[in-house]
Amino acid sequence: MEILEYLSKNRIKVDLKGKNKEEVIKEMAQVFVKDGILNADDLDEFISSIYEREKLSPTGMQDGVAIPHTKTHLIKKMSLALGISKTGIDFDSMDDEPSKLIFMIAAPEDAKGEHLDLLAEISKLSFEEELVEKIESAETVEEVLILLK
Repeated sequence: MEILEYLSKNRIKVDLKGKNKEEVIKEMAQVFVKDGILNADDLDEFISSIYEREKLSPTGMQDGVAIPHTKTHLIKKMSLALGISKTGIDFDSMDDEPSKLIFMIAAPEDAKGEHLDLLAEISKLSFEEELVEKIESAETVEEVLILLK
């Protein structure tokens, strides 16, 4: 499985504007609407499902990576968005460091193994510190895509 199977250039934001977890979750959820993955009328319900998952256990990993995610009937095809925060966002990470790379997974309710496989791939990436740092400092979507290949 490749991360790029689920991520398109339209769902990469190299300059997140949000200053906290709630703002970033909203900003990233809107990326799915703009790319036609999520119906605009369902945006609030989708964001609520992300918050519900965050309440179960925080999705901040380590080394500046967070993976907010949800499985919901609002999504028909599993998709991924990536946002980069230059300052970092508190996602209650395991190492208490702010998250600069936020990978948001939108999965259909019936996604089982595929959803877990994508989580595992992103988790593995979080251990590649040099790659994570390069992605964090990327200035363009094209740079990010090259680094993830």
